[in-house]
Amino acid sequence: MRMSRVGLLSLSLATLFALGCAGETGPAGPAGQPGTEGPSADPSISAITPSKAFVSRRAEVTISGFNTTWTDAATLDFGPDITVVEKKIASPTGIVAVIEVSNKAAVGARDVNVTEGGSTVTYKGAFSLDAPLDVSFEGTQAQGSILLASAKQKDLSTPFDLTTTGDGLFEPIVYTNLAVSGSEGVFGSVEDAQLYGASMIVFTDVKVAAGAADVAIASGLQGEEIISPATGALQIAAREPVALTAGMSVSGTVDQPFGSLLYSYTPSGAGKIIAIEALADSADATTGFAVLPASGKFSELIAFETAPTIEVGAEPVYFVYWDNSGTSGYNIDVTVKEIVPAEVEPNNACGEAQAVATLPATLEAFKMADKDDQDWLVIDALEADVGKVIHVVTSPGEAQTDTVVEVVGSDCTTSLGVSEDSNYHEDFTSEPITAPGKYFIKVTNSTYGYNGALYNLSITLE
Repeated sequence: MRMSRVGLLSLSLATLFALGCAGETGPAGPAGQPGTEGPSADPSISAITPSKAFVSRRAEVTISGFNTTWTDAATLDFGPDITVVEKKIASPTGIVAVIEVSNKAAVGARDVNVTEGGSTVTYKGAFSLDAPLDVSFEGTQAQGSILLASAKQKDLSTPFDLTTTGDGLFEPIVYTNLAVSGSEGVFGSVEDAQLYGASMIVFTDVKVAAGAADVAIASGLQGEEIISPATGALQIAAREPVALTAGMSVSGTVDQPFGSLLYSYTPSGAGKIIAIEALADSADATTGFAVLPASGKFSELIAFETAPTIEVGAEPVYFVYWDNSGTSGYNIDVTVKEIVPAEVEPNNACGEAQAVATLPATLEAFKMADKDDQDWLVIDALEADVGKVIHVVTSPGEAQTDTVVEVVGSDCTTSLGVSEDSNYHEDFTSEPITAPGKYFIKVTNSTYGYNGALYNLSITLE
């Protein structure tokens, strides 16, 4: 469109007016802020995907680069205890790797390094490791202790193997394909399990190293187990056992549920029989001692009983007091004593019967040396005893010593009755005595099997 002369004139006048009115150039303004520096052209790692893996697992990881020219000659480094088992160069700026993380690898952030031709690019803290198992504990986290533990499986790709034996009524349920392990001196067992959780009992040896310790659950068939560690989950405190002296009482306090107390005792010589007991000032307490040899190892457990009586050598023994009821906030008095055995060998047949001179009699520390052992004792019944019964009670000793009692007449043959063997220990009353003379008490092992050694017995005429 052609502009009119009037329009051109108006434009020219306006331009001239503007030029004619312009003043002198003002002073320069302040300098502006410097702009951001453009991207570097140097090679670098831009991303790690995924950025996390579990300890004791394999994982596929993609490393993305910027301005890189990676080839098959490139090497990868994820730090200690991570092995690159497979590597594929997807492009000059991309590597896909399969890594294997040791069960001993430390959790936390890792640097990732890619090296080729003498040049290394690093992405600091770009990759991290996490323990697949999360474990919490109840009890005393210390040397020489028994703990209850709850475990949660965080790696949902590896549920626990719930294969079991037993019915939970007549036979205990056992998780045959689950096993608890840990740092040296730490082990345990699975008491209950679900796909992604487990309840455990965990033991720490008396001489285990103090500090952070691992606990792990192995799941699966033997040789095919998947290990799920809880790295550093157990914090073991150092503690010295309280030394016991025979006949002296020592006080202790159970200050937390499932807490434990540690004691030691050194026998006065070899072949001694010692008994330990705890008296609690709470009616709800369930007293119990785990007895350990001089090694202090739970794997060599001697007994776990309310008031154990054991035969020991000359080396020290350890006692771990543990209340499995979870009762806490009470005091105990612990006493240990050495027992002089009342048994006189040989007493293995009627003709060798050990005489019991005075009744009633309480006899300690008799011993079933093996499954075929017999202990014979003899008492004298007077004319005044005719019509009375012979009452024999066996007791621990060792809780699972399984005794059978029989009372025999003076001919070593005629039986006045045999105990029913309805429990480990017997409370037996004979038929009435029909004539004065010698009467024999025979103690043998149960036919259910040889389960222990030491026992005590009392004999009365009633």
